Amino acid sequence: MPEEAPAVQNWRLLIVACVLGLVVMVVYNLHISKVRRESQKEQVTAFRYDRNLDSGDVVADEDLIRVKIPRDFAESIGRLLEEDEKDTLAVNQKISRDVSKDDFAMAGHFTMIGQTGPAYDLDQDKVQITIPVDSKKAPGRVLRIGNHVNILGMLPTKQGTYKMYRIIEWLKVVAIGGQTDRRAASGSGSRNTAESGVRSYSTITVEVNRREPDVSLQWGNLQTYLRGPAVIEICPSRFRPKKGTDGVIAAELMEFTRKAATVSTGGFEEGSY
Repeated sequence: MPEEAPAVQNWRLLIVACVLGLVVMVVYNLHISKVRRESQKEQVTAFRYDRNLDSGDVVADEDLIRVKIPRDFAESIGRLLEEDEKDTLAVNQKISRDVSKDDFAMAGHFTMIGQTGPAYDLDQDKVQITIPVDSKKAPGRVLRIGNHVNILGMLPTKQGTYKMYRIIEWLKVVAIGGQTDRRAASGSGSRNTAESGVRSYSTITVEVNRREPDVSLQWGNLQTYLRGPAVIEICPSRFRPKKGTDGVIAAELMEFTRKAATVSTGGFEEGSY
Protein backbone atom coordinates (compact mmCIF):
# COMPACT_ATOMS: atom_id res chain seq x y z
CA MET A 1 0.00 0.00 0.00
CA PRO A 2 1.29 3.49 -0.76
CA GLU A 3 2.44 5.40 2.33
CA GLU A 4 0.46 8.50 3.42
CA ALA A 5 2.01 11.74 2.43
CA PRO A 6 3.83 13.50 5.31
CA ALA A 7 1.55 16.54 4.94
CA VAL A 8 -1.55 14.40 5.65
CA GLN A 9 0.05 12.89 8.78
CA ASN A 10 1.01 16.36 10.06
CA TRP A 11 -2.57 17.61 9.60
CA ARG A 12 -3.92 14.68 11.60
CA LEU A 13 -1.45 15.31 14.45
CA LEU A 14 -2.37 18.99 14.44
CA ILE A 15 -6.10 18.19 14.69
CA VAL A 16 -5.48 15.75 17.59
CA ALA A 17 -3.35 18.34 19.39
CA CYS A 18 -6.04 21.00 18.96
CA VAL A 19 -8.75 18.69 20.31
CA LEU A 20 -6.62 17.75 23.34
CA GLY A 21 -5.85 21.40 23.99
CA LEU A 22 -9.53 22.28 23.86
CA VAL A 23 -10.39 19.47 26.30
CA VAL A 24 -7.69 20.64 28.72
CA MET A 25 -8.94 24.23 28.52
CA VAL A 26 -12.56 23.21 29.19
CA VAL A 27 -11.59 21.00 32.16
CA TYR A 28 -9.38 23.77 33.59
CA ASN A 29 -12.14 26.40 33.29
CA LEU A 30 -14.67 24.06 34.92
CA HIS A 31 -12.26 23.48 37.80
CA ILE A 32 -11.63 27.21 38.27
CA SER A 33 -15.38 27.91 38.24
CA LYS A 34 -15.97 25.23 40.88
CA VAL A 35 -13.23 26.63 43.13
CA ARG A 36 -14.67 30.14 42.80
CA ARG A 37 -18.19 28.95 43.63
CA GLU A 38 -16.96 27.10 46.73
CA SER A 39 -14.95 30.14 47.80
CA GLN A 40 -18.00 32.37 47.43
CA LYS A 41 -20.07 29.99 49.57
CA GLU A 42 -17.59 30.40 52.43
CA GLN A 43 -17.76 34.21 52.26
CA VAL A 44 -20.70 36.45 53.19
CA THR A 45 -21.37 40.12 52.59
CA ALA A 46 -21.20 42.48 55.55
CA PHE A 47 -20.97 46.24 56.01
CA ARG A 48 -18.59 48.44 58.02
CA TYR A 49 -19.15 52.07 58.93
CA ASP A 50 -16.97 54.58 57.08
CA ARG A 51 -17.19 57.20 59.86
CA ASN A 52 -18.19 57.69 63.50
CA LEU A 53 -21.93 58.08 63.99
CA ASP A 54 -23.89 59.26 67.02
CA SER A 55 -27.29 57.93 68.07
CA GLY A 56 -29.92 59.74 66.00
CA ASP A 57 -27.66 60.43 63.00
CA VAL A 58 -29.11 59.63 59.59
CA VAL A 59 -27.11 56.95 57.75
CA ALA A 60 -26.15 57.74 54.16
CA ASP A 61 -25.34 55.16 51.49
CA GLU A 62 -21.67 56.22 51.48
CA ASP A 63 -21.46 55.60 55.26
CA LEU A 64 -21.62 51.83 54.65
CA ILE A 65 -18.69 49.97 53.10
CA ARG A 66 -19.39 46.52 51.65
CA VAL A 67 -16.88 43.83 52.73
CA LYS A 68 -16.58 40.04 52.41
CA ILE A 69 -15.89 38.04 55.57
CA PRO A 70 -15.74 34.29 56.41
CA ARG A 71 -19.15 32.80 57.21
CA ASP A 72 -17.97 31.32 60.54
CA PHE A 73 -16.68 34.72 61.66
CA ALA A 74 -19.92 36.42 60.60
CA GLU A 75 -22.00 33.96 62.63
CA SER A 76 -19.87 34.62 65.72
CA ILE A 77 -20.46 38.39 65.53
CA GLY A 78 -24.24 38.32 65.71
CA ARG A 79 -27.12 39.57 63.54
CA LEU A 80 -25.26 41.51 60.85
CA LEU A 81 -26.98 43.91 58.46
CA GLU A 82 -27.68 41.83 55.36
CA GLU A 83 -27.20 43.00 51.79
CA ASP A 84 -30.90 42.97 50.93
CA GLU A 85 -31.66 45.03 54.08
CA LYS A 86 -29.21 47.85 53.41
CA ASP A 87 -31.46 50.13 51.36
CA THR A 88 -34.67 49.52 53.34
CA LEU A 89 -33.39 49.18 56.92
CA ALA A 90 -30.26 51.35 57.04
CA VAL A 91 -29.89 53.97 54.29
CA ASN A 92 -31.65 57.27 55.18
CA GLN A 93 -32.66 55.80 58.56
CA LYS A 94 -31.66 57.03 62.01
CA ILE A 95 -29.10 54.92 63.85
CA SER A 96 -30.20 53.91 67.34
CA ARG A 97 -26.78 53.94 69.07
CA ASP A 98 -23.27 55.37 68.85
CA VAL A 99 -20.94 53.50 66.51
CA SER A 100 -17.31 54.00 65.51
CA LYS A 101 -15.64 53.89 62.13
CA ASP A 102 -14.91 50.30 61.00
CA ASP A 103 -17.54 48.82 63.36
CA PHE A 104 -19.69 46.18 61.69
CA ALA A 105 -23.22 47.34 60.85
CA MET A 106 -25.75 45.26 62.80
CA ALA A 107 -29.46 44.95 62.10
CA GLY A 108 -30.18 46.08 65.66
CA HIS A 109 -28.41 49.42 65.08
CA PHE A 110 -31.45 50.82 63.28
CA THR A 111 -34.73 51.87 64.86
CA MET A 112 -37.78 49.84 63.81
CA ILE A 113 -40.95 49.39 65.88
CA GLY A 114 -40.79 46.11 67.78
CA GLN A 115 -37.31 45.34 66.43
CA THR A 116 -34.94 47.07 68.79
CA GLY A 117 -32.89 46.08 71.80
CA PRO A 118 -30.45 43.24 72.53
CA ALA A 119 -33.13 40.55 72.20
CA TYR A 120 -33.68 41.40 68.51
CA ASP A 121 -30.01 40.67 67.77
CA LEU A 122 -30.29 37.19 69.29
CA ASP A 123 -30.10 34.04 67.18
CA GLN A 124 -33.23 31.86 67.47
CA ASP A 125 -31.16 29.10 69.11
CA LYS A 126 -29.55 31.34 71.74
CA VAL A 127 -30.53 32.97 75.03
CA GLN A 128 -28.81 35.46 77.32
CA ILE A 129 -27.95 34.47 80.89
CA THR A 130 -26.40 36.46 83.70
CA ILE A 131 -23.40 34.95 85.48
CA PRO A 132 -22.21 36.14 88.92
CA VAL A 133 -18.47 36.86 88.81
CA ASP A 134 -15.88 37.53 91.48
CA SER A 135 -15.70 41.34 91.48
CA LYS A 136 -12.26 41.26 93.15
CA LYS A 137 -10.84 39.13 90.32
CA ALA A 138 -12.82 40.71 87.46
CA PRO A 139 -10.67 42.39 84.77
CA GLY A 140 -12.36 45.76 85.29
CA ARG A 141 -12.28 48.22 82.39
CA VAL A 142 -10.32 45.77 80.22
CA LEU A 143 -13.53 43.83 79.53
CA ARG A 144 -15.74 45.36 76.83
CA ILE A 145 -19.18 44.49 75.49
CA GLY A 146 -18.71 42.26 72.46
CA ASN A 147 -15.60 40.55 73.88
CA HIS A 148 -15.54 36.77 74.26
CA VAL A 149 -14.69 35.22 77.62
CA ASN A 150 -13.95 31.88 79.27
CA ILE A 151 -15.81 30.99 82.48
CA LEU A 152 -13.79 29.40 85.29
CA GLY A 153 -14.97 28.11 88.65
CA MET A 154 -14.10 26.06 91.74
CA LEU A 155 -15.68 22.56 91.64
CA PRO A 156 -15.37 19.59 94.05
CA THR A 157 -13.17 16.56 93.44
CA LYS A 158 -13.54 12.94 94.61
CA GLN A 159 -10.94 13.65 97.29
CA GLY A 160 -13.25 16.19 98.92
CA THR A 161 -11.18 19.20 97.86
CA TYR A 162 -11.97 21.91 95.34
CA LYS A 163 -10.19 22.58 92.07
CA MET A 164 -10.38 25.42 89.53
CA TYR A 165 -11.73 24.32 86.13
CA ARG A 166 -12.21 26.10 82.83
CA ILE A 167 -15.94 25.40 82.50
CA ILE A 168 -16.99 27.08 79.23
CA GLU A 169 -14.91 28.76 76.53
CA TRP A 170 -15.71 31.58 74.10
CA LEU A 171 -18.95 33.17 75.31
CA LYS A 172 -19.94 36.55 73.88
CA VAL A 173 -20.44 39.32 76.46
CA VAL A 174 -23.61 41.37 75.84
CA ALA A 175 -23.81 43.24 79.16
CA ILE A 176 -21.44 44.16 82.00
CA GLY A 177 -22.96 44.82 85.39
CA GLY A 178 -26.37 45.17 83.70
CA GLN A 179 -25.18 47.80 81.18
CA THR A 180 -25.84 46.87 77.56
CA ASP A 181 -24.06 49.49 75.47
CA ARG A 182 -20.82 51.44 75.58
CA ARG A 183 -22.36 54.79 76.52
CA ALA A 184 -24.48 53.34 79.34
CA ALA A 185 -21.62 51.16 80.56
CA SER A 186 -19.38 54.17 81.08
CA GLY A 187 -22.10 56.32 82.65
CA SER A 188 -21.46 59.04 80.09
CA GLY A 189 -22.66 60.10 76.66
CA SER A 190 -19.12 60.79 75.49
CA ARG A 191 -17.65 58.32 73.01
CA ASN A 192 -14.15 58.82 74.44
CA THR A 193 -15.10 57.92 78.02
CA ALA A 194 -17.40 55.13 76.83
CA GLU A 195 -14.38 53.28 75.46
CA SER A 196 -12.95 53.03 79.00
CA GLY A 197 -15.40 50.29 80.02
CA VAL A 198 -16.85 49.50 83.48
CA ARG A 199 -14.59 49.78 86.51
CA SER A 200 -16.40 47.48 88.94
CA TYR A 201 -19.10 44.84 88.46
CA SER A 202 -20.29 41.55 89.94
CA THR A 203 -22.21 40.11 86.97
CA ILE A 204 -21.84 39.72 83.23
CA THR A 205 -24.49 38.69 80.71
CA VAL A 206 -23.47 36.28 77.95
CA GLU A 207 -25.05 34.48 75.00
CA VAL A 208 -25.37 30.68 75.22
CA ASN A 209 -27.07 27.93 73.23
CA ARG A 210 -30.53 26.84 74.36
CA ARG A 211 -30.69 23.70 72.21
CA GLU A 212 -28.28 21.05 70.96
CA PRO A 213 -26.90 21.35 73.59
CA ASP A 214 -28.95 23.41 76.04
CA VAL A 215 -26.01 25.16 77.69
CA SER A 216 -28.35 27.42 79.66
CA LEU A 217 -29.83 24.48 81.61
CA GLN A 218 -26.48 22.69 81.86
CA TRP A 219 -24.91 25.78 83.42
CA GLY A 220 -27.83 26.08 85.85
CA ASN A 221 -27.35 22.47 86.95
CA LEU A 222 -23.60 22.80 87.28
CA GLN A 223 -23.99 25.86 89.55
CA THR A 224 -25.29 23.44 92.20
CA TYR A 225 -21.67 22.43 92.78
CA LEU A 226 -19.91 25.73 92.09
CA ARG A 227 -18.19 27.26 95.11
CA GLY A 228 -18.42 31.02 95.00
CA PRO A 229 -18.82 33.25 91.95
CA ALA A 230 -17.16 32.51 88.62
CA VAL A 231 -13.86 33.91 87.39
CA ILE A 232 -13.57 35.16 83.81
CA GLU A 233 -10.77 35.16 81.26
CA ILE A 234 -10.88 37.53 78.27
CA CYS A 235 -10.17 35.72 74.99
CA PRO A 236 -7.89 37.22 72.31
CA SER A 237 -10.13 38.80 69.68
CA ARG A 238 -8.46 36.93 66.81
CA PHE A 239 -8.50 33.53 68.55
CA ARG A 240 -11.30 31.00 68.62
CA PRO A 241 -11.18 27.51 70.16
CA LYS A 242 -11.44 24.43 68.00
CA LYS A 243 -14.97 23.99 66.69
CA GLY A 244 -16.99 21.80 69.01
CA THR A 245 -15.35 23.06 72.21
CA ASP A 246 -16.44 26.70 72.03
CA GLY A 247 -19.59 27.75 73.87
CA VAL A 248 -20.21 24.37 75.53
CA ILE A 249 -19.59 22.87 78.97
CA ALA A 250 -16.20 21.12 79.07
CA ALA A 251 -16.65 17.39 78.42
CA GLU A 252 -14.85 16.42 81.64
CA LEU A 253 -17.41 18.38 83.67
CA MET A 254 -20.60 17.00 82.14
CA GLU A 255 -20.90 14.58 85.10
CA PHE A 256 -21.87 17.54 87.28
CA THR A 257 -24.76 18.54 85.01
CA ARG A 258 -26.09 14.97 84.83
CA LYS A 259 -26.08 14.41 88.59
CA ALA A 260 -27.48 17.82 89.55
CA ALA A 261 -31.09 16.67 89.09
CA THR A 262 -30.68 13.66 91.40
CA VAL A 263 -28.14 14.80 93.99
CA SER A 264 -29.27 17.13 96.75
CA THR A 265 -27.71 20.56 96.91
CA GLY A 266 -26.51 19.85 100.42
CA GLY A 267 -23.56 17.69 99.38
CA PHE A 268 -21.68 15.98 96.59
CA GLU A 269 -22.22 12.31 95.92
CA GLU A 270 -19.17 10.39 97.06
CA GLY A 271 -16.96 9.14 94.26
CA SER A 272 -18.84 11.03 91.57
CA TYR A 273 -15.91 12.92 90.09
